[in-house]
Amino acid sequence: MRRAVCRGLAVLLASLTMSLPAVAQSIEPGKEGELATLVKPQKGARACFGRSYDAKHMQSHPEQRVARMDFRLAYHIHEPDQFFPKGQRNYYFDLKVRLRGQSSSRPLTASGECSVSANGKRIFCGVECDGGGIVIRARDGDKLLIDLGAVGSIRMTEGCDANEEVGVCLLPGKDDRTFLLGRASECAAYENW
Repeated sequence: MRRAVCRGLAVLLASLTMSLPAVAQSIEPGKEGELATLVKPQKGARACFGRSYDAKHMQSHPEQRVARMDFRLAYHIHEPDQFFPKGQRNYYFDLKVRLRGQSSSRPLTASGECSVSANGKRIFCGVECDGGGIVIRARDGDKLLIDLGAVGSIRMTEGCDANEEVGVCLLPGKDDRTFLLGRASECAAYENW
């Protein structure tokens, strides 16, 4: 973990993400691709995933910094307007991470939108303003694989009210590249995140 804003990695990220979709784009009905396997494109649909790494796991992965990870994904239909008469449709995500030995009581957070590549198979979830992102995919029916190494970094802060300029970049490391999370039994509505 380095104390820096992820903007310094913008050039590198641009080259890594050329095949990934742009963030902040409405997703047309029927073009959800793999996102629809995780969360159906229906008003209020959502899914939550998480994993807490126990002491045994952390001991066998001494270079792993992530001790807990939670990911939420929601499908949201905005109110109709002149540009989207049926309402703009987006997939929004929220990522929470607790690091090994983290002194703060608040987890690091990142949020933004998810979209699919042109072929509908690759899902990119990104933070606006050159904040990096992650690639996600469904695994084994009820699990989610988060790939931090596919993009290179994601900017995280200690909550929505935190100053982005003092955020930290979560970078992939030897033991911090991919994370397999299980589906949570409860998942708060998007409006309550």
